[in-house]
Amino acid sequence: MANILIIDDDQDFSRAFQRIIERMGHPCRIAQNIRDAFAQLKSMNCDLIFLDVNLPDGNGLAHIKQFQSFPSLPEVVILTGDGDSDGATLAIANGAWDYVGKPISLNNITLILQRTIAYRASKEQNRGPRKVKRSAIIGESPVIMGCLEVMGKAAVSKSNVIITGETGTGKELFARGIHENSDTPGKLVVIDCTNLSTHLAESTLFGHTKGSFTSAHEARDGLFKLANNGTVFLDEIGELSLDLQKSLLRVLQERKFRPIGSEKEVSSNFRVIAATNRDLRLMVEQGLFRNDLYYRLNGHQIEIPPLRARKEDILLLAEYYTEKFCRESSITPKTLTPEFLNALQAYNWPGNVREFVNTVAVAIDNCQDEPSLYSHHLPVDVRIGIAKNSFRHHPDKEQPTLLEPGRHHGAIPLPFSPGDDLPPLREVREIVVGQLENAYMRQLLELCDNDVPTACERSGLSRARLYELLKKHSIRLK
Repeated sequence: MANILIIDDDQDFSRAFQRIIERMGHPCRIAQNIRDAFAQLKSMNCDLIFLDVNLPDGNGLAHIKQFQSFPSLPEVVILTGDGDSDGATLAIANGAWDYVGKPISLNNITLILQRTIAYRASKEQNRGPRKVKRSAIIGESPVIMGCLEVMGKAAVSKSNVIITGETGTGKELFARGIHENSDTPGKLVVIDCTNLSTHLAESTLFGHTKGSFTSAHEARDGLFKLANNGTVFLDEIGELSLDLQKSLLRVLQERKFRPIGSEKEVSSNFRVIAATNRDLRLMVEQGLFRNDLYYRLNGHQIEIPPLRARKEDILLLAEYYTEKFCRESSITPKTLTPEFLNALQAYNWPGNVREFVNTVAVAIDNCQDEPSLYSHHLPVDVRIGIAKNSFRHHPDKEQPTLLEPGRHHGAIPLPFSPGDDLPPLREVREIVVGQLENAYMRQLLELCDNDVPTACERSGLSRARLYELLKKHSIRLK
């Protein structure tokens, strides 16, 4: 028996669908919009969600991960009368169990329920997640926990792995995590594909004998030989030329290669982890990446999210690296003020965790002997980025922007953190009202093109009060 939730604003369809499910012996509830669904999921142990796409208060596809993050970790089936290939791709890529068009047959409903129940029973039976060594992978957000789960599965497998993600997200950390959590006795050998020049690549990868070319004063093993009984990490594999892709394919197929100048082939037993910040599927379609090499590499897939998509991890990251840098520099640990944490939350982090780490290091340097970190300790370019973000408009996209779990909060950050001692309400009120006034006045002047009479008329403020607020928040008319 499974607990089921139908999220659909078509009342006639929902009630008919509910009766079918209940006749099969499964409890079933109905929610007519996303807000109602969130409320119901808080009070039910849901196993399966049938989710419509076009709902009164949003696009169902945008909320897949939020629904999946509830404690019961429900499966999600997209059920829509307005399906398309892009929507199907988005749904499946983000964890949906299936993408089904309306009307749905009784046989299809039965099959989905049977398979879902069997899958969840098997998953529950084997629950008790394998403990993995995280190294420096910091975060507890659902998206990072999902990546760690795949990392654990890949570690006990012999299959190849492709890790994707923007620059600075930590692809090499996950590669090291897979290697360290495996039972592979050999070493992890990192091959930076961006630095492999065509004329030196064969010597670097396959090795050479003494005297095989002018500067070969002694024999040297290549990187593939060094990785015997270990792991080869091909970093930024999307940068390899087509000629090098061809050479690499043969090695991956046969695990054999011939060092330059040698008459004998050498064998090496290794597993491969590849990483890239590019879309390899698109490169295959464009003829920039060999499809046979792609399919040889494409085993487990780990897509590491950008930092802006897991901002709930920023507090943990800030605490970890602040403690680390203070300890390494033998200085007194710094206190992270709410204002400093709010600033970190407000920034978009285009350079991801790599930029975050450098930013915290610079902030500690700027803090010097002060006991606490504030936003003015941040690098200037980060502070400028935060200011720009306050006025940036994001036009609607054709496909909905995916909302990660835990994002149900307002736009104004709270001046305290969960788990901390609460400051006095008066102090909190002053901070929040000040932030609101500041943002409102800047937006008002921008909309009114710095025209004072228009700003007074639009805001309902008197001229004296408007000038008073401008002075309070150090805002100048242009």
